[in-house]
Amino acid sequence: MHEWIAELGPSGRVLDLGAGAGSLKAFPHSCVIITVDCDAGAFQSAFEHGGVVALGQSLPFPAAVFDLVICHHVLEHVAELDGTLAEIRRVLKPSGRMFVSVPNGFGLCDGIYRWVFEGGDHVNRFRRDELTAKIESAVGLRLARWQKLYSSFAYLFRIRYLSPAVMPNLPRRLRAVARLPSKLRLAVQAALYVGTRVADRLAGVDWALYGWSLYFDRAGGPVEEDPPFVNVCLNCGSGHAARDLARHRRVFYQCPTCGHKGIFFPPFRTGR
Repeated sequence: MHEWIAELGPSGRVLDLGAGAGSLKAFPHSCVIITVDCDAGAFQSAFEHGGVVALGQSLPFPAAVFDLVICHHVLEHVAELDGTLAEIRRVLKPSGRMFVSVPNGFGLCDGIYRWVFEGGDHVNRFRRDELTAKIESAVGLRLARWQKLYSSFAYLFRIRYLSPAVMPNLPRRLRAVARLPSKLRLAVQAALYVGTRVADRLAGVDWALYGWSLYFDRAGGPVEEDPPFVNVCLNCGSGHAARDLARHRRVFYQCPTCGHKGIFFPPFRTGR
């Protein structure tokens, strides 16, 4: 995604759909990025970048105006998926591209998330091949590249910030999880992180898989799979290539994004 944005000059236009305050806050760019979300409260800092309150199935833009549409962890939350994909097709230029990241709706990571957060507003469950076919048919693009996304189960870490005093409608199950000692929650998160990766490496089960990044354009050629980032920060959830990480005693690394210490795993593929 960053490579595609780097290719766009000042005249390039990017639609960051359902992104809240934006998917690219820390990424330097010269193009125009317009963020769209149905929640006005998500734009506390995004209006200076062109934040727009709108639904995905009724975008307030002319046809064929965007070079790239980004759906970063969005489509699993979209109830009107068909209408949203139709609108994406309408606002994309003939040469336009689309980036999508979604969870594996039938994997362990999303299953735990849905159980802990009682759904967590995930209204769609995706399989990679099925979603790819749907986007190719609805938007008129083809899959060019894809990449596996691995989980650090960081949503368990963030439970500590939840408070019934701030969120009086917090579900009962989540209230109970939030009351657990922080050290216990961190221990569970670390155990899931290590255990799922060991299982994946030894048995090829994809338990550590979060989902996928999918890159769609109009070019021909074979579909390429990018190497996955199996090292994902337990704190901020950022994934990084193993070669970019500063190792400490071979077992740990320091996250380049937030500086948090993480548990290092050599790259591996499950073949699935």
